[in-house]
Amino acid sequence: MFTQLRKGQRYLFYEKAPYHETEISFRANFIHILGVSLIIDTCETEKSPNTLVSIPIQWITKIQTLNDILQIGDISFDILPNDVLSIIDCYI
Repeated sequence: MFTQLRKGQRYLFYEKAPYHETEISFRANFIHILGVSLIIDTCETEKSPNTLVSIPIQWITKIQTLNDILQIGDISFDILPNDVLSIIDCYI
């Protein structure tokens, strides 16, 4: 799951931390894997809209790109220009 990540690419991460009752999702830019930690930035948190965050990789349950989200069955809606996809990303 982590070998395909590209530095600077924006992803939708799903996290199941021990202190959460349910799985949560958040959008962030991938930076690096350091040991057993996922380093991301421009993560929208409660305290700040732009934050550098380190999360244990074992808490991450799923990772999606915006193109993955726009895939419905055999139909792909990734024909949209990247600028439009970035705007859509602000509303997901």
